[in-house]
Amino acid sequence: MALSWISAALVGFCTLQLINVLYISPTYNAGGIYFSSTLLIAFIAATCRSAWLTKTGFKIFSAIIALIAVWALVQWLTGWGFIDQKSARALALFVTPNILATTLNLGLMPVLAYYLLGCGGRGVYGLTLLLFAALLTTQSRGGYLGLLSGILFLLTFAGRASIVAQWRRYRAIGGGFLAVLGFFKFYAWLGLADWNMDAVFATLSHGDSSDRWQIYRIAWQGIFEHLWLGIGYFNFGYYFEVHKVPPFLDRHIMFVHNDYLQLALESGLLGLGLFLLMLIAVYGQLIKFRQQTMAEQRLPLILSATAITSMLAHALVDYPFHIPFLLAAFGVYLGIINWQFIDMGAAHWLLPKTPRQFLGLRSGFIGNALVIGMMAWLGLPAFAEVSAGYGEFRFQHRDAQRGLYWHSIARTLQPRTAKYYWQEGIILRELGAAQARPDLLDKSDAIFSKGLEVNPFEVNNLLEKLALHRQYGTQLKQPASHQDIITWVNRAKSLQPHSDGVQMEYVSCLDFVGEHANAIEQAKLLVHRRPQFKAAQQLLESVSHD
Repeated sequence: MALSWISAALVGFCTLQLINVLYISPTYNAGGIYFSSTLLIAFIAATCRSAWLTKTGFKIFSAIIALIAVWALVQWLTGWGFIDQKSARALALFVTPNILATTLNLGLMPVLAYYLLGCGGRGVYGLTLLLFAALLTTQSRGGYLGLLSGILFLLTFAGRASIVAQWRRYRAIGGGFLAVLGFFKFYAWLGLADWNMDAVFATLSHGDSSDRWQIYRIAWQGIFEHLWLGIGYFNFGYYFEVHKVPPFLDRHIMFVHNDYLQLALESGLLGLGLFLLMLIAVYGQLIKFRQQTMAEQRLPLILSATAITSMLAHALVDYPFHIPFLLAAFGVYLGIINWQFIDMGAAHWLLPKTPRQFLGLRSGFIGNALVIGMMAWLGLPAFAEVSAGYGEFRFQHRDAQRGLYWHSIARTLQPRTAKYYWQEGIILRELGAAQARPDLLDKSDAIFSKGLEVNPFEVNNLLEKLALHRQYGTQLKQPASHQDIITWVNRAKSLQPHSDGVQMEYVSCLDFVGEHANAIEQAKLLVHRRPQFKAAQQLLESVSHD
């Protein structure tokens, strides 16, 4: 094992992310642990197994990407193969077309670079056109940006001499891409599918039309409020709920759609700085070793650099670094780049070998124990999720005791995850009401309160606590006063001022404390804003009748 500038910056970045998640952030999100561990484990695995990955591993990856590309083409050509509902844009097995576009680019860019550098024949050429066609089915502007960025990087890095030497291949790629574009245009002209470049031309002519600048503006505001350490991993959703503006009042946004802005907001300038330092180490050494790389035809290095360039460009307008398998792929490519630089003589420091024995124990045993312990720790969030899911299953099958038991296991495994308190509190409240057991209602109240302590920005525990005191306050040992009820519901409104659920609870609380006129007025406002919302209509009838 060797320590290089790239690995040092990466370790520093991942360590800061872990510290942020575990100690700095006011909330806890297990995804932050997986973010750092996924990136670091993929990087280490690629560094240690670079030879296998650049040969057998890349062939397997290319085959998988080719199958995904075929799936995407079938969806677009026929309208079949959608897992959920049909769409004019291909999805393959992913949630959004943009994730599919990033995935395809991580395969397309290395294959394209491989062909343009004079390697491969008709098979590689055909695979390139297949992946390009699949990319077009996504109609993703971020995907096109990633493709263009990767091509520009390749042209710049390869240089004029390489382009002239492989001019016939460049001409073949250009002709093939134009032919694919012509087919798509013709197929859409026949009315067999929906495809156009209008969004791309509109963006180039008039700028972005998806209102993302509103999201970026709110993110910038948060960055200046929390400049150095940020607001905590994946806390943008909470921040946005408080500050969101039209046209996003009815939407719950979790991503800034610019990973660099989101990183600066959630990890502060310190986190963004370490990430950029890692990129500077990568591209700085690419410039330094460019001539040697081209002279030695270091294909793994060039192909990997082209791939990550496309993903880094796409991250300017989307959130690929928040998708686990894309993050892992980035880590693998980064590990290959790192090893190639070390092999070429870049500055690095060999880590000392572990002694054969330490404290009377063999180093192999210690290493295996550490790996097992680390995997067990990383598995805790997954075990908790499975436990909570099984508890919900048991509760739905009228086995309340086992349902509670498995929910308590989940809460024990992840004591800083608020949703497990929320789920267990609801079960306890329902049982207490059904069995007329005030002790269970009191326990439910305590569980909701603990959930509020764990995550003060999550409103679910607060809303359920309010409902508990409104409906069963007379059975509780310490029922909330009317002043407490109003204080709590105003706190919920401050956290999610535009939430329908919060507004409905606000109306119910006003009615509960005797402010009937105000409750009716607020209910009418809610119905006016949501005329098709039946629950709001029923709430208005309820408070009006009272």
